Amino acid sequence: MEKAIDIVKNVNWINKKVEMARYADYHFQFPFKISSENKIASYSLWASQNGENLEMVTDSDNYVKLTKQDSENLYEILIGEKLIK
Repeated sequence: MEKAIDIVKNVNWINKKVEMARYADYHFQFPFKISSENKIASYSLWASQNGENLEMVTDSDNYVKLTKQDSENLYEILIGEKLIK
């Protein structure tokens, strides 16, 4: 799970409120620590129509479209299957 957290932490998030065309395919949460506070970060995840990329939105209005490689890695870690192409 550490690799999944690394992928999510190291992507280039855009602080932007987006509206997706459909409901998220998956929702997941990671715990994280800010100073002395423990928090939970919530994420919504969509697989693109062509099955090559994942898009994520956070509960604090951050958005990212992952690279093909990060999409494949994160999907396999979280879902336990290969990303369908």
